[in-house]
Amino acid sequence: MGRFRYGACEWSVKARGAALCQLAADEKLDCVQLGVGEEIFCGKGLADPAVAEEYLEASEKCGVEIDSLCPQFVDQYSFTMAKSGEEEQIAAALCERAIDLCQVFGCKSYLLPVLEKNGIEDGAPFHRAVEAIKRFGDKAAGRGILTCLELNRSVDQVRDLLDAVDNPMVKLFFDSQNLYALDGTSMARYFTALADVIAGVHLKDGVGTMLSGSLLGEGTSGFYRTAGAILDNGYGGSLIIESVYDKPTVCKLGSERELLARDAATLRRVFEK
Repeated sequence: MGRFRYGACEWSVKARGAALCQLAADEKLDCVQLGVGEEIFCGKGLADPAVAEEYLEASEKCGVEIDSLCPQFVDQYSFTMAKSGEEEQIAAALCERAIDLCQVFGCKSYLLPVLEKNGIEDGAPFHRAVEAIKRFGDKAAGRGILTCLELNRSVDQVRDLLDAVDNPMVKLFFDSQNLYALDGTSMARYFTALADVIAGVHLKDGVGTMLSGSLLGEGTSGFYRTAGAILDNGYGGSLIIESVYDKPTVCKLGSERELLARDAATLRRVFEK
């Protein structure tokens, strides 16, 4: 096995289930990251045994691992700044069910977005975030599962949060464009400053504030500088493509299969030096 494992997010493409695993295998990717949404409360999506079985069988057949899960819509609710008890309960339940499903899919980590409505502010929201992340992190760690936080916070703020959570099984999931799009942060310098606590990587690109609006290396977020920082700082693990191929700025350039192939080729060219 090489230093990196290449993968793609489920929400990058329209393919699902066996079709997604086959698509990843065709592009010589090692893994996929799957999303957990509100549908699980109705026994649908990844909570549907038939869907889970299809993914697990296809994963084995195609040789594509299910790398991690993400309660990707938790940022539409909040356990940090909830305006109601019901909202907080939905956010917490999505996270807790994602941890439960990690065992079903054999995932050793899950991605916890702490963004948008679920972002962190100083004061009471910070302390609520710490309390919730401690709870999720302890539950996951008890099952040997790593909690990886996706945050739009400064280097010092990330370290303050991790210090307060104080759990070696809670790490950072790095995104190569989010903070650049938000405020122009150099993602290469950001990665270098936090390399010791990074346990997962999303790679995407775009022009200015448009997230995932370009193929890798064709936007303005400094993709190649960021890739250099990843190579230089000893990270070894998953590199997950988070391009979104139905964005209007890229969808006319080819089919989602063709666009994923171009991004996958860029990964191999850049990271297999």
